[in-house]
Amino acid sequence: MRRKIFSFIVVSALTVMAGCTNRSQTAGGADSDSLAADTLDGPVAEVRDTTPQPVFLYYFDPAHMQVVYWTDAKEPDRAWYDKNDMSEYYADAHRTWEQFDTYRRNAAGYTKMLLDGMKSVHIRCIGEQLKNPDGEDLFPGELHSRPTIPAPGMKYALVNPKDALRGDHFAALYVIVHDDYLKTHKRLATKLESPFDAVKPLPAAVIRQLEQQYDMKTQRSELTYTIGDRYQYGILQFKPKGKKVYALEVVTDSDKVYSIPIEGQYDGEDMNSTWNVDDGGEYASSGIGAAFEGPDDLEFTFEHRAPESATVGMFRLRDGKLERETLEVYHQLVDESRPLWKKDIVTLRKLYLDNDPHANKSYQLTKYRWIDIDDDFNEELWMRDKDDLHGALFTVKGDDIRLIGVETEKLRPSFTQVRGGKGWLRIAGFAGGPAVFTQLYELKNSQVVHRMTALEVYGELDECTFDGKPFAKDKAADYIKSLPVPRDPYLYWAEIQE
Repeated sequence: MRRKIFSFIVVSALTVMAGCTNRSQTAGGADSDSLAADTLDGPVAEVRDTTPQPVFLYYFDPAHMQVVYWTDAKEPDRAWYDKNDMSEYYADAHRTWEQFDTYRRNAAGYTKMLLDGMKSVHIRCIGEQLKNPDGEDLFPGELHSRPTIPAPGMKYALVNPKDALRGDHFAALYVIVHDDYLKTHKRLATKLESPFDAVKPLPAAVIRQLEQQYDMKTQRSELTYTIGDRYQYGILQFKPKGKKVYALEVVTDSDKVYSIPIEGQYDGEDMNSTWNVDDGGEYASSGIGAAFEGPDDLEFTFEHRAPESATVGMFRLRDGKLERETLEVYHQLVDESRPLWKKDIVTLRKLYLDNDPHANKSYQLTKYRWIDIDDDFNEELWMRDKDDLHGALFTVKGDDIRLIGVETEKLRPSFTQVRGGKGWLRIAGFAGGPAVFTQLYELKNSQVVHRMTALEVYGELDECTFDGKPFAKDKAADYIKSLPVPRDPYLYWAEIQE
């Protein structure tokens, strides 16, 4: 897979085993004599093949694998569109819903997730998610940056847990296919021809043919992929002509050249954007997730990225024409804050109160912030009273919520840098007179793995424990000295909305 985005879904399990369809765009092949403008979210065309089509699964880790829904599960109401003077949009909305409904009804038949190098892993559908943990409806069409932020969709799991992906596969879209699709479609190998640091242009003969066809001059081109042993895919961007600027999606089959024109927004020589925000005036090629040879001809999935969107769909060669069918333009969300669910607030406050009912009953945890103490991409939770002196820190891993430690006006928290997948929380302060009391919590994988306490009097260790047992002073001193240097996280507090 190419040009994946990395980003940082609480799972609520409803049950449904659910199929696929897509939005479509078509354009002429080499014999086309018109420059019909096409956009990334253009008109819908009928899908002739009734076999459940490939769709895209958003993968964070084996516990968070989901086909994120691109439209609402409820069928569009024609009367609503007519009543709100939006009748012209109904057909398009209903066709999109039909695509979604076909996928949903056939979701259990999607059993393979396709990887690079013609590899694949077996998956199984495990249920549907439509609401967040507080029972509120989830909004479709968004790819969240954290697995702890839920989206509506169909959840999947690996049949073999050993197939968990490693390395740079985090928060990426993968193609999944239905069993019936694989009966009639042969997968083709794809070879990336233009990595980011070595872009290769389209063949000169292809460029000349397209310049003659569209009567425009080339500004840049890119041969992006070779598909199987006969096809190639890339893009060509023309120089602006008058007040227009166009790019082409290009597929070649030996000496046959097929293209789809994509019109951009042209603002003159000093333009900052043409096709996507912050594209620097260059039309970007798409990434191919998987390619197939089917009953009609070549088919391959695409993923077209922009800074805050991911357009996914399918290219097809049919009847001498190239079709570009868009499934969804997902909104790619970045820098999102992890939500704190109402159902968990009750548990958190009870854990705090139970820690010391007499001392803590006077304080209410009214605000919070997430902080990843051990850098495992699952943050810990820090909550405070409005006085900014009393609070508590918790580990929160799914539904497993545990109190780490409590802060008071005398005992203040601080944090260390992470080392070896471990991070440390220190809660320390004066315990009266010359005595200083320190609590150290060692965290790994969002769990407290060790606890140490130390009482210092006049700067000398006096009493120490490690995991609840007496700890020799010299070993305690060595442990403290071995800790990484402190870190000072930026503190931004979110108020709890009661």
